[in-house]
Amino acid sequence: MGIEKYNSKRKMMKAILTILISMTFLLTVKGQEKKDLAVSVSTGLLNSPTYENASARGFFKIDFDYHLTRRHIVTAIYLAGEHYYYDDVLSNDPTGHVYKNGTNSRADYRTFSGMYKYKVIDNSYFSIVPGAGVGVVIHSREYPYREASAGYTRTSIWSDLVFPINLDINYILSSRWQFGLTGGFLIHPDYPIFAFYGGPKVSFVLP
Repeated sequence: MGIEKYNSKRKMMKAILTILISMTFLLTVKGQEKKDLAVSVSTGLLNSPTYENASARGFFKIDFDYHLTRRHIVTAIYLAGEHYYYDDVLSNDPTGHVYKNGTNSRADYRTFSGMYKYKVIDNSYFSIVPGAGVGVVIHSREYPYREASAGYTRTSIWSDLVFPINLDINYILSSRWQFGLTGGFLIHPDYPIFAFYGGPKVSFVLP
């Protein structure tokens, strides 16, 4: 059953990547406008609805936006973030070390993804840009564990396919600089919402 699930995910990822590559090629051929590359940096809070007593912590995200046309954008994204939570599944000593906020463990996310974005609103003052894509998440969980009389922290790490959904709201300061907000979530086939995030962002259009 595990092999069938793995093969199904591989086929799904190949199909989505084929669609994204085909769309990128068609838009590149069609687009006659000046192409721009923008780099955006954002930070804020990240949390998850799937973990018990999850407590939000920070995230960092960097976007490399390649503007195929005025409205069509292809993006490469790196997202890193974490949150605390209460683990009584992997941990064999969940009450051995509990923080004041009721958590005892930490979940860490490292995501690399490609995304297609489209400017639904675009004028000289601001823009609203939703996007969707596919990527890979490296996820680790650090939780308390005890063997004999010794207690320590154990780490579990795995990686899998995720589908990021994102929304950017940009206020245009100048031809090079933009300031705004970003937010979104990671969809995983087993959850389905694996994590969500939001915070301010700043963007610079490369000359």
